[in-house]
Amino acid sequence: MQATFDIFPMVRKYSAIPCEHLKIIPDITAFQLSKIDRGIVLIFASWSGHSIIALQRLTGSLSRRDLDLLEIIVIDIESMTGQDMTELFGRVFHGYGETLWIREGKVVAQLEAFEPESEPLILAYTKRLLAEQPCEPPPITSKG
Repeated sequence: MQATFDIFPMVRKYSAIPCEHLKIIPDITAFQLSKIDRGIVLIFASWSGHSIIALQRLTGSLSRRDLDLLEIIVIDIESMTGQDMTELFGRVFHGYGETLWIREGKVVAQLEAFEPESEPLILAYTKRLLAEQPCEPPPITSKG
């Protein structure tokens, strides 16, 4: 499904993080979940007040953190069909600014809607995502 509304101006207006630090996906065909090492995906519905609040609260919480190791991705909900959502994420979104924390292409945490008390969860999920290290084989030692 092709998006008919450009979400970029709204994201720029409501994000506490400069748009240069966000990856805005207006068309789901340009998105690959498997390519995300560490990232946060916000499903943005321009017609939803809940979604705008989610963007404000998420980016407000993250604006105080070092984002070098983290991709922050905003996907236009209108670019996806219910089938696209199910195939990519295993569920359907409803325009509440649903947010997913991604590690090595897999969802490791999610937030359905942003309440005033959501900030501790945002910070905890993000801290855990940044602290996780990929599994590395043990060092090879020589016997001799």
